[in-house]
Formats: sequence, C-alpha cells, structure tokens
Amino acid sequence: MAFKIGEVYRITNRYLEIIHNKDIFSKPVSSGNGLHIVGMLNSYISIPLYNSQNAIGIIFEQIEPSKERDILFNPKNESIISKIRLIGTFNPLSKTFKRGIDYFPTLESDVFTIEENDIEAIYNSTLKSDQASLQVGNDIYFNQVKINADPNILFGKHCAIFGNTGSGKSCTVTSILQGVYLEKNRLQNANNKSLKTIIIDSNEEYSNIFDIDGVKPDWVTLKDYTDLELSHKDLSFYELTQLLKEDSPNVIPYLKTAVKKLKGTENVDENIYFEFSQLEVEIENAVPDIENRGRMVPDTFTIGFLKHIIMRIKHFSSDERFKAVFNKTGNTIEDFLNSDTEQVLILSLRVANDILALFVYMISKSIFNYKTNPANRRKDNILLVLEEAHRYISTTSTDQMNNYYIDKLAREGRKFGVNLMVSTQRPSEVSNTVISQCNSLIVHKITNNRDLEFIRNTIEYDDKSQIDLLTSLKQQQALVLGEAFAFSSLIRIADANPLPHSETPKIFTNE
Repeated sequence: MAFKIGEVYRITNRYLEIIHNKDIFSKPVSSGNGLHIVGMLNSYISIPLYNSQNAIGIIFEQIEPSKERDILFNPKNESIISKIRLIGTFNPLSKTFKRGIDYFPTLESDVFTIEENDIEAIYNSTLKSDQASLQVGNDIYFNQVKINADPNILFGKHCAIFGNTGSGKSCTVTSILQGVYLEKNRLQNANNKSLKTIIIDSNEEYSNIFDIDGVKPDWVTLKDYTDLELSHKDLSFYELTQLLKEDSPNVIPYLKTAVKKLKGTENVDENIYFEFSQLEVEIENAVPDIENRGRMVPDTFTIGFLKHIIMRIKHFSSDERFKAVFNKTGNTIEDFLNSDTEQVLILSLRVANDILALFVYMISKSIFNYKTNPANRRKDNILLVLEEAHRYISTTSTDQMNNYYIDKLAREGRKFGVNLMVSTQRPSEVSNTVISQCNSLIVHKITNNRDLEFIRNTIEYDDKSQIDLLTSLKQQQALVLGEAFAFSSLIRIADANPLPHSETPKIFTNE
C-alpha cells in the first residue's frame, strides 16, 4: 500500500524539495526485509503527473527547516524537508519505466511511497520480456525484489568493480561469472552464450569457483606461470628494446644484428622463435674484431660497453619466473581462443608486479592481435577479467609497455568483441583511460578520500551525491550504476557458491 508522505514545495532543475511531518517515520511497513520506515533516506517516492504517469524519485537528503524558512512551517519542530532526485517516469497501467523526466511535478503535488511490486516493475521494465537478463542481486530494503542487469551491455561493454579489501569485491566477480556459466537460474533468455572469459588471477583466488561437487568442469582451464606460454617471438623489435630499457643509438645496432642472426632474416619483426639466452653471445659476436699489433683481437672495450644489456638479457633468460615468455614457443591465449570446448581460462599469476605487468602486456597483445584479425572477428566475444588491476595497469607507471594494449582494448576493444571487467580496491591508481571507458559500475564500500573523489570526478552519472553512501556500505552491499542497470541503486549482491579464496582469516578461535 502506498502512503502519502508530503507535498512538493520547491522545484529546481536538479532536485525537488518536499515537506512532511515527522510522524511519517512512526509508520513502518512490512517489506521483504522486515519493517521498512516510510520516507527514510534512500527510499523511493512517486509523484502523480497530469498525464496519468508518475514521476519516480529517490530521497537523498533530509533536513530540518532553516530559520529563514520558519514562516513556511508551523510548528517547525514537527516538519521535515526531504530532497528528491528524480530518476524517471513510471506508467502504472502498463508497468513501464523510462529514464529521465519529460514533465516536472507542480508545486503542492502530493508525494507517495512506492509499493514493493511497483519497485520490481520499475527495476525490470527496461528489459523486454524476451530479452536476456542477469540477476546480480536484490534490493537492500526489499530483498524479494530482483536487480537485473542487461548482460549484453555488462559484458558487451566494459565494466568495473570497486571496493575496499574485505568488502566483497572478489565474491561479486565470482557471483557474476557463476551466474553466467553455472546453473544458478539467474541468467534468463540466453540459450546461446557466445562468450569466452580469461581471468587474470593475481592472488590465486578463483581457481575453484566453477567446481561442481569438487570437480573442475571440462570447459574450464587452469594455468599458473610455470605452464603458461607467451613466447617472446611475438614481441616486435621496438617492444624488445623497451623491455630491455635500451634506446642508445650506440647499442641498438648490435642488438639488431644479433636478432637478425638468430632469426635468420633481415626483418627483425618477423614472428620467428629463437633462443633468447643466445642473444648474449650474438651481441658480443656482432662486435667486429680490431687490429692490435698486427693481429685481429676482440674489441673488449665495446664488449664491456655492452655488458649492461647483456646482463639484462641474462636476467630475463635465467629467472624461472619469466620462463613463460623467454623459454616457451607457444601461445596459451591463442590456443584457448581457438578451442571449441574451453570457455573459461583462469591464469593463476601470483608473481611480483614487474613480472605480472609483462604477462598482462603479452596476454592483452595476444587478445588484441587475435580479435583484430578479420578471420576472427565473428568468433566468440572475449571478457578479460583484470583482478587487482592497480598492480599492473597503474597511472604512475613510467614503462611504456605496461598499459599500452590494455588501453587499446579499453578504447577500441568493444568493436572487435573484446571487453574488460576491471576489479580493484584502488581505482584512483588504475589507468584513467581504462576506468573512463567503463559503462557500468558495481561499487562496494570505499573509504579512501582520494578514491572517492576519483570516482566522483571520473564517472558520468546522474547523482554524484550517492558516492557519499559508499563509506557506510556493509559487506556484499554495493551501489550499481551505469548503462547495464535500469538506474543507480543500492543492492545486495547474489551469493557466490563456491566462494573464492578471499575470506578474512580467523586469528582467534574457540577451538
């Protein structure tokens, strides 16, 4: 049942103000989540319009009348002002909702609460009955009301998941992916899935999230850095110089001669495998002998001058953690994308940040090159999940290689069928190019002022005041907003099962 809670007394282009008596707060109503206080902060309201439709809004601020406005309120102590942000128009007959407002309410219009069944109709009215939908959670006040996203937008354009450590961020990533790939009855009207997912699992959290009764399905492939293959043969000569941090015109000719010798071609960018460790020998061999007292001897001075690049090559070729790049001939990413049976590739990459950044560069380059090939354009869409993204696509990185292909995927990937899911606890430290391209957001509790300001200033949406809610969210609660959702709203994310390995350890127990 809808209650009248007040009347409109002020209208601006940004919000409305209504007045109502304090006694409305003494009228709790039953909802799916117990008793619900009428007219409370963040609750929805409805205002009838002259065209038989209702303006729908959210209460985002409540104050007592100021002294300058005392004359409007009698007595002052019994009145409350609520500020309303209008989000759209609802047709109560057809149960359809449309974002935005064509006509504003008039002064002294009555303001009502919204019934639970109308709230669900509003949430779901942007999705057609035969259109694919993915339930991501439930309204935090009416937990019987399902909150659905349009999966063709959520996965067809970039999305981001933010939240402090322990806020439920990893469980949200898991819950969403399980809703797509496991029989959770949350993905509707989607009999055909054209999606392959690659997860960059930098903390070894996701290895078992698709297991059924402890058994990993055949369509899931799990690899760690020891059996990953991202061969250096896919690096251009320029990328090789960037990797070796070499730009000296006195050194590059020797490196180029060595690469030509090992590849057996004059084209240094030819995709040909060679033993990376042999670069050390061939760089020295590229230095011509010099005449000394009538005989030809090695130019020890020049060779000594080249020792710094030789040591860098030795560092990469001798470190087991780089084996995936410098001691392998294949490409794990291409093999996965060409597979007819594999749907999910989990890359468990618990390595140092500099090594992880190189892996992510090679992975993103492989994906970009694969999908920009016209022969692969119509193949499955690719979802690249970037867990703990601030570790390897940082705004502070001075390495030109770090963000290059991730930024290209963020800017251009959508039209090739490549989309990003960016998960991070420090959004202000992630590449601005990547974050600014995310059309949909799921934001858990955030308390860092720098991150809050970054979200407020970077993301485009209707009401930036909702960012203030983020500091008080409970675990598993989130603010969802963006193109994949009907409108920005507070929800409880659907449970994940199995859970990722991200739970807070118990230090003290009674066992």
